[in-house]
Amino acid sequence: MTHIHLSSVQRITIRFKLRASLFGLALLAVLAGAVPASVEASTLDDAIVSLAGNVSDYLKEKGRNEVMLGNFDGPGSATAGRAIRAALKEQLSVKGTKVVPLGASWTVRGSFVFQKDQSDAIVLIKADLFDKTGKELSGFREKVKVQEVSSIEDISRLLGLTVDLDKEQDAVAEVTKTSDQASPRDLADQLISKQSTVTNKLAVSVSDPTFAFRDDRKTAISPSASSKFRVEVLVRREGSPRFEPIAIEDAGGFPFASLQANDTYKLRVHNDADHAVGVKLSVDGINSFCLCLDPVTKEIGSWYVPAKSVGVVSGWYVSPTLLKEFVVTAKGESLGLPDAADIGTVTAQFFHAWGEGEQPPAVELLATNRGQLRTGIGRDITRQARSHRSFFGKTLLSSVSIRYSNPDDLPLQ
Repeated sequence: MTHIHLSSVQRITIRFKLRASLFGLALLAVLAGAVPASVEASTLDDAIVSLAGNVSDYLKEKGRNEVMLGNFDGPGSATAGRAIRAALKEQLSVKGTKVVPLGASWTVRGSFVFQKDQSDAIVLIKADLFDKTGKELSGFREKVKVQEVSSIEDISRLLGLTVDLDKEQDAVAEVTKTSDQASPRDLADQLISKQSTVTNKLAVSVSDPTFAFRDDRKTAISPSASSKFRVEVLVRREGSPRFEPIAIEDAGGFPFASLQANDTYKLRVHNDADHAVGVKLSVDGINSFCLCLDPVTKEIGSWYVPAKSVGVVSGWYVSPTLLKEFVVTAKGESLGLPDAADIGTVTAQFFHAWGEGEQPPAVELLATNRGQLRTGIGRDITRQARSHRSFFGKTLLSSVSIRYSNPDDLPLQ
């Protein structure tokens, strides 16, 4: 994979597809779901493709080929319904169904919820079809089990979680080092037990969210006080020439940044680990490479931060020499992005990264074998880049999500 150095502190990685899938990076999966009977999809990508196919088939059976899309609401402060709607619109178009803003007789809207019982954790996606009167015509459901590497990544982004999983993921990989000393049955039982620890920690971060302040000014946060990964939001107020770190508030266990309309912001990410990381940055579940002109780079959607260093993500990635600023806006015109909810979420997810000739981490080898106020597109940022080759892992090490909202006195659309 080639990663591009934007400056001394700004870096981005472009990964070219490998011939084998050993180090393949999961596609950006922005979710939804299902078939009339509830089934389990292996990934969130599968779920949204299945949902689009079933909605399109139902419409065709009824002699219709267009539909309107409503909101997809999530639990509590989850805001990735914006991404669900965008992905569903794209897949419906692939299936030959036209999505229109007005004029269609039927509307699709839905929700997603996280559920945990004694043995499993799932995300249940619901999509319902309504006529003009609001009468429900049909419903679609799908369950995505929280156990696959890719589903853990996607669900963390979908629900906007703040959680460290690196120690738990390493413990899963450690089991394989003693595989020659255990029977296949014992090995399987150990893997299931260790994997359940990962799932349980993910579930706790949903039901009992928490995070840690990492400096006296309360501008740098991480999932815990011992985390190797930290995040700051740098804000430039309207009319100000400089970016300054903004203090983060504790909103019931959720990190919260008091961004205002017309603020421009950046994300500063700290990697204190002994290894390089790739960082996927998303806004309401939408990857920061969504405007990328190169399809391979867009698919990868990751920024590169070397070991023991700091990186700054300044905006939406377009090309090696062009970014577009992250700007908070309440404007009603199209920004090239889906409409947002009242609460927005910025999520940074951390993964292993390594160079050519380096041994991949053991956990990656194992993974292969298993508000109306929204962030919009601001001014262009131009700079020259240089590149070299490296690779990204698939296993989520850590996730940090920061929420923001509009002030009550803003005239929202």
